[in-house]
Amino acid sequence: MSTESNFLERLDAGLTLASVPNGASLIVAFSGGPDSSALLSGLVRLREQRNFTLLAAHVNHQIRPESSNNAQIAAQQIAESLGVGFSSITVDVPAVAATEKISVESAARQSRYLALTQLANSRDAFGVATGHTRDDQAETVLLHAARGAGLKGIGGMSYSSILRIPESSVELNVLRPMLDTPRAACIQFCEELGIVPVIDKSNSSREYTRNKIRLDILPLLNEAAPGATDAFARLAKNASDDLEIVEWVVDQHIAEARNSNGSYARSVTQKIPPSLLARMLMRAYEIHVGHSQDLERVHVQEMVRQLSGRSGTSIELPNGTRFFIDKEAFGFASFDDDDCPFPGSFTDIELPLSGSVQLDRNFTIKVDITDRPDNLDPGDPNTTFTTPDLLKYVLTLRNRKNGDRFQPLGMTAKAKLQDFFVGAGVPERWRNRVPILDSSQGIVWVAGYRLAEWAKVRPSDTQVARLELVSSIER
Repeated sequence: MSTESNFLERLDAGLTLASVPNGASLIVAFSGGPDSSALLSGLVRLREQRNFTLLAAHVNHQIRPESSNNAQIAAQQIAESLGVGFSSITVDVPAVAATEKISVESAARQSRYLALTQLANSRDAFGVATGHTRDDQAETVLLHAARGAGLKGIGGMSYSSILRIPESSVELNVLRPMLDTPRAACIQFCEELGIVPVIDKSNSSREYTRNKIRLDILPLLNEAAPGATDAFARLAKNASDDLEIVEWVVDQHIAEARNSNGSYARSVTQKIPPSLLARMLMRAYEIHVGHSQDLERVHVQEMVRQLSGRSGTSIELPNGTRFFIDKEAFGFASFDDDDCPFPGSFTDIELPLSGSVQLDRNFTIKVDITDRPDNLDPGDPNTTFTTPDLLKYVLTLRNRKNGDRFQPLGMTAKAKLQDFFVGAGVPERWRNRVPILDSSQGIVWVAGYRLAEWAKVRPSDTQVARLELVSSIER
């Protein structure tokens, strides 16, 4: 089989593995180098067979302005010689790196994909095809392994994936149809077609980590263990297959634990080993944020540890996210999310002996005297019945204070309010906003949770005081 036939066969198989449909509109990430030139040339040869619409997209990174501009001109000439439309986008990567305080490598990748996404969206393209090869896969696996990655990192790149860029709503369908194609095959294919690719001098600079792996480490490994590059690519495939099984199991547990409000049942976590719980938490975080970037092992370990402890706690995570643990559930929320079922904090408010007081967030506290009902359990934690003698005292509505103690209904001794909150599973993020009805006799009612023992309805009471915290939004 000729070099061209072999290359096109691999590319066609890669397109199938990337689930690229016939008739697709594709943006080709085109630097003009050997890999992207081989990709574009191959797609041109398959264009009629697969009815593709192609556009070569070149991102000028301005890392070295003069050479970057020359590379853009050369890339455009190659695209035009192949009869493919050409679009160029210029991004000042060094400025992005300086502004966002990230490496030039990271800035180039982020800027490149943002630009390609905008172009793909404007053209309603199926996705962006990149020239990643089997050698790139090996480099990726080795780089991730050096950083102590798990199965996901060792699994390397996939033939297609949805790229989500942090702190934006950007999503891009990235296609890598040459992951099973050696870089040498790309070079040979270009030579056969008489294409002179752009040679990026930065690829020979050992200033960048990936270049050190490409230029120094992999050649040594191939010398010590011939075929190491191919072996790393196989390792990625094996790890990816294993990860697929793990993720299936994780998704089953996520589905079992998911509550209707987006939180997760803690009971499910008691049945699984810590390693599976860690993956479940990572997946739940990814569902909430849209990606798992910046989530580190130390964050996951702390979430696992917190879940085995008391309820009502929360911890801060990357990407403006808070992990919370309630009595029966856990979940994730953004810093500006407010799931508290109580009014905002307020200063002391004196309640009328009969009537109502308006609070913020459309809450109202009501007090009235009514005939004693047959059932003293109102079935609503925001409503309670007390002895009418309560109204002999000045009633004050407030939030908690240091040193608060009260005698919960059914108990013989007073308890610290803090201990009561913990025992009742009141989330820590809610505690400063729980309305507390106080009097000269002590705390009367912790709204939403418990009446004080001393304020309960007595057998001789024919009437009762009815206390109610109402949210007009709910009515």
